[in-house]
Amino acid sequence: MKFTTKVQLLSLELGLLLPVTATAQPMQATPVVLRVSLFDDAGVGATTLREAAREASRIFLPANIDVIWLQLPQDSLAQTAFGRCSEASFPAHLHLRILLRSHGANKSVVGMSFLSAEGKGCYADLFYEPVLEMQRENHIGAAIILGHAMAHELGHLLLGSNSHSRYGLMRAQWNRDDLAQAARANLLFSPEESTRMRSRFTRDDPRTETAQME
Repeated sequence: MKFTTKVQLLSLELGLLLPVTATAQPMQATPVVLRVSLFDDAGVGATTLREAAREASRIFLPANIDVIWLQLPQDSLAQTAFGRCSEASFPAHLHLRILLRSHGANKSVVGMSFLSAEGKGCYADLFYEPVLEMQRENHIGAAIILGHAMAHELGHLLLGSNSHSRYGLMRAQWNRDDLAQAARANLLFSPEESTRMRSRFTRDDPRTETAQME
């Protein structure tokens, strides 16, 4: 399968940004469930990872999408023992892998999602060193930044090709104003993006488990 999409999240130049607020209201339909297998190859640590996952889950709530996080061990043999948890299927079970740095991309790149020519994909990578750099320069917790980056990359997988926006969570490049919005829990998906993501799921999906970190 040919992968065609590379996503850059980080830009620290100053710029004018219209405020983004939580205008999307939770939908009344039964929530859909998104399972995410999470691989910590960067050694982020359990506490930061749990806080980041909680932040990403909060961002998906207005879209009425519950996220179940499946943290898999790094060892390949141990991953095999997890069976179906190590598999991926679009759109209900996606994979996020956190690496220390990207090899080949610009050092400011925080994440990459991988989409087919049809605009579908199950896999995305995040890079932790740029997250730590953003933390140092902007005095915002690493878990907050990482959680928003996780939601951004999952958003790309669910929204498909050409899913960057001018404002909000899905901007191609984040500046200091965006990060300030993230710290105030106001960097979100738009209502239209929320609707598009939900449309990826089948209406008869019976899974309605409570979101959790497993």
